[in-house]
Amino acid sequence: MNGCHNKSRTRHEGGFTLLELLVTLLLVGIVAVMGLPSFQALGERTAQASEINRLQSAFSLARNTAISQRRQVTLCPATKDHKACQDDWSRALIIVRGDEIQDIAKEDILRVIPDGQRTQVTYSRGWSRIRYNSLGYTSGYNGSFSVCSGNSTEGSQGKKLVLSQLGRLRIDEAPIDC
Repeated sequence: MNGCHNKSRTRHEGGFTLLELLVTLLLVGIVAVMGLPSFQALGERTAQASEINRLQSAFSLARNTAISQRRQVTLCPATKDHKACQDDWSRALIIVRGDEIQDIAKEDILRVIPDGQRTQVTYSRGWSRIRYNSLGYTSGYNGSFSVCSGNSTEGSQGKKLVLSQLGRLRIDEAPIDC
């Protein structure tokens, strides 16, 4: 024996062939395309839930502030400079001490709640404010708010929030068409 081994044996190289890689990419692409509508619907539901939470927080804060400070408090969607109320409830909301809706002084603004993104909010009454009295009631301002995602397609559903005369906001269980 001379101690030399024959090194001409073939070894099996590990890895994927180009065809295997293309088939895998094709299958991943098909699965991704099938899941895309579900992912978009999840985004719409998340945007709606975020907007509902924003509105509930704003209304609760305004009501509790009116009760604790024993004075009128106004909640309204603000203009860009936060000096007046407007009627687009999808915009930033301001909580104001008193009943002013025009020429609002900076020191009368108790809180600014940033605008919701990718949602549309409409108030059934079309008013540009909700006023709470010292007991936390919204007498005369009751109504409902429709919350729909900003990129709603035909047949998509939203949520409805109902504001009672007692100043409480609740979610209506029945979905609405957007």
